[in-house]
Amino acid sequence: KLGGDCTWTGCVPSKTLLAEAKKCWTWRKMNEKYCATTNLPLREFLSDVKGRIDDAREFIYAEDDSPEVLRTLGIDVIEGKAQLLGPREVVVSDSSSSRCVKAKFGIVVATGASVRDPSDTIQGLDTCSYWTYENVWQNFFSSTEKVNRKIIVVGGGPIGCELSQALNRLGCKVTLVSSSRLLPATDKDASSALLRVFQSEGIEVIHNQKVTSVSRLEGDKIRVTLGSNEVIEGDHILVATGRVPNSKGLGLEQLGVEIGQGRGITVDDDLQTSVKGIFAAGDCTGDEQFTHYAGYQGAIAARNLLLPLKDRGRLNEVPSTTFTDPEISTMGLDEDTARQKFGSDAVSVSFRDLSEVDRAVCEGIVQGFIKLVYDTKSRKIYGATIMSPSSGEMISELAVAKASGLTFDKLSTVMHTYPSYSISLQQMAADVYYEKLKRSKSFYDVLKKIGI
Repeated sequence: KLGGDCTWTGCVPSKTLLAEAKKCWTWRKMNEKYCATTNLPLREFLSDVKGRIDDAREFIYAEDDSPEVLRTLGIDVIEGKAQLLGPREVVVSDSSSSRCVKAKFGIVVATGASVRDPSDTIQGLDTCSYWTYENVWQNFFSSTEKVNRKIIVVGGGPIGCELSQALNRLGCKVTLVSSSRLLPATDKDASSALLRVFQSEGIEVIHNQKVTSVSRLEGDKIRVTLGSNEVIEGDHILVATGRVPNSKGLGLEQLGVEIGQGRGITVDDDLQTSVKGIFAAGDCTGDEQFTHYAGYQGAIAARNLLLPLKDRGRLNEVPSTTFTDPEISTMGLDEDTARQKFGSDAVSVSFRDLSEVDRAVCEGIVQGFIKLVYDTKSRKIYGATIMSPSSGEMISELAVAKASGLTFDKLSTVMHTYPSYSISLQQMAADVYYEKLKRSKSFYDVLKKIGI
């Protein structure tokens, strides 16, 4: 359906779920603090949550993704299964007919990605009814008479972490099993801080362990065996161990389009495949899987297909946000990667705990930090990791600064509002700027003496 994963099974429903789960969590914690006797009616609340998710999906679909909206933009919409016959020819078929569509300039493939089949690596999983990010929206809300269900989440990446926190806050007992640390692609400080958050909220985290087998017990219980032979039991299992590009069944390989080992469509920096006239963009390329990156690549692929000269479609650095509470956002290189690449002495780090951020103090936020990595000599920004409310907005500012060549210390000259979270960036930059002035004090003294 138009809108893809983001609208129907990814970004939109998950962020709506997280927002509603935070309301539930706040209610529960306030009740505990003030010994209130009025408990949140979870069954009714979950029904409202499902309604909110459905409303959000339908609204965004109607506003941005529907055939009617696309047609108002001059786009012809043909729904069906596509098969490429050549660089400028596609057959689209449905249950009753097929239609051949010819292109003047070429084709852009943007077929996204799907859940990686975990049954290949987890014995017995195919005999159980397991949840994924695609079907949890139906399965979790299909039965609300038992609200305190025990859910085992497999996978410590962004999807597993977001859903673990949301389901736990909605009254479930969650055990999260990760084969490595939480958010392994993120700065280690963020992984450790998120672990503390999860533990404080009652989420049991088992890291550096793999699930080897799953079996169904009597009473619809699930038994999960780990690589250490430890056994855990629950009511449901949610598997979030990755996604694979949708590249099969399109006729690409028959045309000579190169497909990578991970099933991603191989493209060059201009997003053109190994066959001239066929471009690919987004998750189907096997590149980093973010909606904002897919949208960017789609625009660049269309531009490179239709216009002379080329823009780069594959980026070395893509900002990202995991929408846990607090959010965790990254941009560029983390500290370890920067030191490995440039040398330890050439890299400096500016770190501020949220306990030192006035806005966080006002809101009672105790977990989180802002961390910037920059060149010791030039103050060039290498990257950043932010664990904070609104970190998704803050990281975008740093991405703009980095892309425009603005050095870290120069951020001190950009006015920010107080007491926003983002003013911390200006304050941290000011520390670096004043340190720079101190080192140049003798030089400035000379200039002052001669009247400059």
